[in-house]
Amino acid sequence: MGGILHRLFLGRAFFALSLALLLLTGVVPSVCAATLAKEEVRSVLQESTQALLSGSAFSPALEEKQQALRETLQSGAIKRAELSAMLEESIVPILEKHRTSRYILKDLPAKFDKLVAPYMEWEEVKAVVWKACSALIPDGEQLMLKIGTLAPPGTPWLNVPETLLVPQMAKLSNNKVVIKIYGGGTMGEDTDILRKMDIGQLEGCGCTALGILAASPETAVLLLPGLFNNYDEIDYIYEKFRRRLDRAFEEKGYILAALIDTGFFHVFTKNKITGLADLKKQKVLTWFGIMETTLFRELGIDATPVAVPEVVSALSTGLANANLAPAAWMLGMQAYQYANYYTTPALLYSPAAVVVSTQTKDRFRKQFGMSELFADNITELLVYEVSTLETEWRKQIRDYDAKSLKAFEAKCGMKPVVLSQADRQALEKAAKGVQAKLAGKAFPEDLMNEIIKALEDYRAGGTGR
Repeated sequence: MGGILHRLFLGRAFFALSLALLLLTGVVPSVCAATLAKEEVRSVLQESTQALLSGSAFSPALEEKQQALRETLQSGAIKRAELSAMLEESIVPILEKHRTSRYILKDLPAKFDKLVAPYMEWEEVKAVVWKACSALIPDGEQLMLKIGTLAPPGTPWLNVPETLLVPQMAKLSNNKVVIKIYGGGTMGEDTDILRKMDIGQLEGCGCTALGILAASPETAVLLLPGLFNNYDEIDYIYEKFRRRLDRAFEEKGYILAALIDTGFFHVFTKNKITGLADLKKQKVLTWFGIMETTLFRELGIDATPVAVPEVVSALSTGLANANLAPAAWMLGMQAYQYANYYTTPALLYSPAAVVVSTQTKDRFRKQFGMSELFADNITELLVYEVSTLETEWRKQIRDYDAKSLKAFEAKCGMKPVVLSQADRQALEKAAKGVQAKLAGKAFPEDLMNEIIKALEDYRAGGTGR
């Protein structure tokens, strides 16, 4: 009998010792997970947020703690308001010491949702981040971004930021971050706006091709005639080459906040034409730079340079009766009134963009006493907010462009002129001539070759599909 009792005692002691060891080594995480105290939750949340905002990988130890955090949240031990307050108090110290970027921020919605959803969704997290950052701006003061653009009122180039971005930033920042947009060319042409940015009168520019080429000449490669067949190809190239394009702008003192479309360019004419031969007899104007003028020269077309704000006047007075432009621009500027025909297919594509001066960070730092790193991070947060609109912005511009052409035909009687096979071959030859003349001068030849190769692979269903 004594032997049996002795064995039972030893068995229970061994079980108790084993359980204690399992608990100490964390092999039974579910047992300890629900016991996280508030300070432990605060610590795990801060460590995780720091890693997320700085783009660092989670350590295995932190991942174990995060599982405990999620189970603690699931238990209801920490309320949503408490979690929000813990996150808010961690943001500024993190951004004061650790660098974030638009590239890191782009991936955060899914990562934060994985960490704390459904107890806090990404939009709530973002609101907390902006609340914490905006608190550094004294009451009664505002962080203002003034942006000039040629975009006419009533068009998606203005409608999207005015109806989405401006109110969103006002809400996120409790009206402390204000974006003021001066549209319709009230601040001059793109080059005028860029000059005003350089001297601190404006912070940003909503650019047409004219401004893009002035801010970052190598992006002229995107305007090569015949380069793109459709918008899917454009989106693919934008995504694949975005970081290189960003660097090209920053080397010139600008931040590429949004990359959108001006559109595919057609030739619009007042007089009836049947093809390129007739176009050579028209009074053609040119307005956006070296790519257009070089193409016209290759085609044997003598075009007259006109400043952008004077294009409609030139068409209305008869100084010119033909121009190259996207349909959406023709509608927005009311220039369609002076055209009865347009050529198809389009001759080239042109991007549009929003650029912000890199000097903006210094102004934030001086105005609000921010550290250099924190001012950099605030700027990256702003750039991220603008970039989140790109998909919707492009969609609205493209829809507007397609509807514009249909409206020109249905309501204005405008007629398409389908270029013959011979004319298309002439355009292909002219496009090769443009490449030969401008590669290595207007843009890097290696960039052109890389983009052409990427498009070939994409069309073949290869890499990048």
